[in-house]
Amino acid sequence: MRPLSRHMKYNQFIQELYQLAEPYLRMRKDFIHTQVAHGYALLLLEKESGDRKIVEPAIILHDIGWSALRPEDIEAAYGVRATGEKARKLNRIHEVEGAGIAQELLLKLDCDALTISKIVKIIERHDSGKKPCTLEEKIVKDADKLWRFSKIGYAHELKRQALTHEKRYAFLSKNIDNWFFTKTAKTLAEKELQERDRE
Repeated sequence: MRPLSRHMKYNQFIQELYQLAEPYLRMRKDFIHTQVAHGYALLLLEKESGDRKIVEPAIILHDIGWSALRPEDIEAAYGVRATGEKARKLNRIHEVEGAGIAQELLLKLDCDALTISKIVKIIERHDSGKKPCTLEEKIVKDADKLWRFSKIGYAHELKRQALTHEKRYAFLSKNIDNWFFTKTAKTLAEKELQERDRE
């Protein structure tokens, strides 16, 4: 695989990207979410194909824009109870701000301009874009959503959003057919949700 950066190997690039992203992920305590979503992204790449050097940086950086919002705004913008125009506007801020920060971080690591533009475009619409333009965008969106169905993500969101299992399960069940763009992701989500119910 051709390195993304002209000055380091790919694995080193991913490691350094995580280090640069970590301070921005503290606001919403998203480091674990990012790692879990990254794991799903790798699995989707294996099953669905796609360009790893676009997907991996995009999933690592997709939520760094939450760092631009106040904690009270984050609560209003995210989760089962986040509805209405205010929630949409705040969520959009995290996408746009995240895209700008991502561009700066990728430039620091000496990525080429075309690759940066592809990654940034995905980050800028990873929640709001309803019609993905590329397979890579589909994979990032699906990997991000799969966090909600994972064992750690499910438990984390129950606590973070102060929800009962019944309410969380009903919310995920209702949306499972609408959220995913790849067959692999939908199959994974269904399997994970069955596991959460058994637990």
